[in-house]
Amino acid sequence: MLQAVEQGSITAAARELEYSPSGLTRVLDSLEKDLGFPLLQRSPQGVELTLEGESLLPAIQELLYWAGQIEERSDSLKGLDQGELHIGSYYSIASCWLPAILRDFQRDYPHIRVHVQEAGNKTLLQGLRDRKLSCCLFNKNPGYQGDWIPLYQDRLVAWIPEGHPLAQKKAIRPDELDGQPFIDPLPHQGTDTGSFLKKYHVQPDVRFTTSNMYTCWTMVEAGLGLSMDNALSSRRWSGAVRVVPFDTPDRLELGIALPSRREASPALKKFIQYVKRTVEDLTRQNGTPRR
Repeated sequence: MLQAVEQGSITAAARELEYSPSGLTRVLDSLEKDLGFPLLQRSPQGVELTLEGESLLPAIQELLYWAGQIEERSDSLKGLDQGELHIGSYYSIASCWLPAILRDFQRDYPHIRVHVQEAGNKTLLQGLRDRKLSCCLFNKNPGYQGDWIPLYQDRLVAWIPEGHPLAQKKAIRPDELDGQPFIDPLPHQGTDTGSFLKKYHVQPDVRFTTSNMYTCWTMVEAGLGLSMDNALSSRRWSGAVRVVPFDTPDRLELGIALPSRREASPALKKFIQYVKRTVEDLTRQNGTPRR
């Protein structure tokens, strides 16, 4: 049912699940017959949830989550070390940390499949609440009610084109961005950049938006405007861009958010161990305090 809604049609969902469309239709019809009401509204444009389906959606997501937990725990008891993880991450963490984490993790647990979703705060938090994500690697969010494992202290920095008057400064005030041509990364995603600008009542002149941080970097390099990101990812790139810190005490606490550490699957618990170890190793190499 969820695949049909996400894919927009029963045919697409059947392809994703490796069913025949008629076979999946029979499964859905049987489920609706047992419940006594329709879950999906079918039309030439596709399928969508009925009101009854919307009402049952949270319970169905919870049921699927625990079904996955049971399967992974039973596999672990049989010594198979199998499982499936859906990891949410900031783009910066995905590029800076995840390659090394996944390399070591897959070397030791090659039968655990890992799916990575890169996104901003809003999408990642919703993925956690809907149980679509096993955990997320991002900045601590006060609105999230699950468990939190701190990993690393970071800070936001400004990206400034070389030749811009602010590029010569060792640090800048937030208000110096006010009215400046600006490239907004991940608009409407509740980003750390957006929270920082709101906190200091700064209103830059947003000329461009993008969902790709490397594209954002190259746009700054081309002189199209200023932008911001965390210091962690800013060390990865080079070019005609000056990375300038802010003269504020603000810090980002990067870490792992998950619904429950105690109830985490065996595969997720193993993954968390590898995350912590890899971040500690990378931090030691860079000479940066972990927290």
